[in-house]
Amino acid sequence: MGYGARLAFGCNIGAYFGGIASFSLHGYIWGILALAGTFFALYLRPLFGLSVPKSNDSVC
Repeated sequence: MGYGARLAFGCNIGAYFGGIASFSLHGYIWGILALAGTFFALYLRPLFGLSVPKSNDSVC
C-alpha cells in the first residue's frame, strides 16, 4: 500500500477528497470507478467461495 501511494503521489482517499474539493475531473472519475470496482468485486465473491453480504448482516 505504501508503494502504491508513493507511485500515485498520495493515497486513494486523498485523491478522492482532494479531487472532489478542487472540482477536478479525476476525483469524480475515481469515485465512479471505485463504486464500479466494489460492485464488480461483490459479483466475483461467489467464484472464490465467499458469500455475498446481506443487508441485515451485522457490521462487526
